[in-house]
Amino acid sequence: MALFNSDDNTLINGIAGFVFTDTVLITDGSSFNRVSNNVFSTADFVGILIADPLPGNATLSQYGPSHDNVVQGNVDHTDGPTGAEKHSLVAPSFVGGVVILNGTYNNTVENNQVFASSGTDLAWAQAIPDASSPIGVAAEPPVIHCNVTVSEGGGGVANHNGNAWSGNTAKNIDSCITQQ
Repeated sequence: MALFNSDDNTLINGIAGFVFTDTVLITDGSSFNRVSNNVFSTADFVGILIADPLPGNATLSQYGPSHDNVVQGNVDHTDGPTGAEKHSLVAPSFVGGVVILNGTYNNTVENNQVFASSGTDLAWAQAIPDASSPIGVAAEPPVIHCNVTVSEGGGGVANHNGNAWSGNTAKNIDSCITQQ
């Protein structure tokens, strides 16, 4: 499921599995969306991704940042990239269960059950541009999280851009995110 430049949507009580890169993608100025009470499984890179391009990108300039999205009460298991995906360098360095990427702000991730086989279950990361990579950003391995330096709002990086994680069941949580 993908929301591009899309506001005020609700994805509720669904089941999705066996997708390729991301089970849910919220990006490019998508705001005030709710993803609740779903069961997601087997994404190769990220289970639920709230992301925007890095500053200076024409898409970010055109659509603005994604913000004020709620991810609540979901069960998400992300399998992680295969050996072939790692070998061919097409898996990004920000793999994980629920990932908030780049400067997105004021997003809420609460009361989810998240289990990622690669990366961390709950992640906050920034893509690292890499012109030599086939995907244009640093590839996994290694997994790179807690490296956010950009903010489009939410009180800035020191305030996690206003993003909040609470009440989630997860085994591995990025060190920069409040432990659940």
